[in-house]
Amino acid sequence: MALSDRKKAPHWGAFFVVCFLLLPSVAQAQDANCVMPADAEAVVSQRVTDGDTLRLQDGRRVRLIGVNAPELGRNGKASEPYAQAAKRRLQALVQTPHLYLVTGSEATDRYGRTLGHLFNDKGRNLEAQLLAEGMGYAVAIPPNTTLVDCHIAAEKLARDAHLGLWQSQRVTPLSELGSGGFHLLRGKVSAVNNAGSTLWVDLDGPLTLRFTAADRSAFAALPDSSWVGEELELRGWVIDRQSWGGMRPGYRRFMLNVRHPLQMRRR
Repeated sequence: MALSDRKKAPHWGAFFVVCFLLLPSVAQAQDANCVMPADAEAVVSQRVTDGDTLRLQDGRRVRLIGVNAPELGRNGKASEPYAQAAKRRLQALVQTPHLYLVTGSEATDRYGRTLGHLFNDKGRNLEAQLLAEGMGYAVAIPPNTTLVDCHIAAEKLARDAHLGLWQSQRVTPLSELGSGGFHLLRGKVSAVNNAGSTLWVDLDGPLTLRFTAADRSAFAALPDSSWVGEELELRGWVIDRQSWGGMRPGYRRFMLNVRHPLQMRRR
């Protein structure tokens, strides 16, 4: 159901006017929550791959922490809305006299990419800038959550002002969930069960939530039986268990590992 940027083209003049008016708010949010560490490493961008990934001149591939940009189309598949716009915006943001990298506590991902935060010559965080303009979704993957408060505040600016992908983004009801990958979803709690050290929360659709013992301490409150009937907004990378083959009867097809409070909000 991805649409090309052309099909979802915004009114760019109005878009940039609103972005300009929001600059003081973005700067204020960053000053409070997105301070660049003194030991940040000076780097040079060679090429932007997409809205959240780039290659440095030293050969490292960097996946930005805290933002998930819409996917570019590949192998005949159309780009998701704002994927091209996010790539162009990151290309513009890295054209700064000085670029600085701060590597995450978890330094690389399974693809060998460096996980890091980028800052410009004024000490502004580039992920926060992308989020504040609606060029991606805020994400939090422990242990790389140092700037999560900054990123949440930045995304809220774009969401409240209906900028970028928030012009048309809707929170998808679980009845429409048909594939794995990154999703923004809503559904009601239908059952809560503990199985050993793992908490399982079934929703009123083909999705179950998984909270492991390692991640449960991050939550001020976890779902229990009193949550049944509550509507939740959820985000993250959904796993399609049917693709594993031989899915057990009675199990929901889709699963979401909930590792940080950013992924779950009571509506």
